[in-house]
Amino acid sequence: MELDTIIRRLENEVVEISHDDLAALLEMSVVVSESSTGIAGRIRTLRFGDRVLVQERTPKGQIYIRELGSEDAARRFVQSRLDAYERMWDG
Repeated sequence: MELDTIIRRLENEVVEISHDDLAALLEMSVVVSESSTGIAGRIRTLRFGDRVLVQERTPKGQIYIRELGSEDAARRFVQSRLDAYERMWDG
């Protein structure tokens, strides 16, 4: 999928992307933060131009991108995901 198409779709939805799309996106973005989930790879906050994106994987390996309104909103979102993964480890 073209990056322009991905970015347009982010205005209305969370977008599943391929490994190749992720590689292209990472080349054109600044990684603001990156954390290991311990279960589903890494979760990243990216700055793509003036947009703040979060990239995450499911435990099955699907890659999703979502747009958040600010780096602060992204930090809160990522922390909530990390907290959920930590609860999974606790059973």
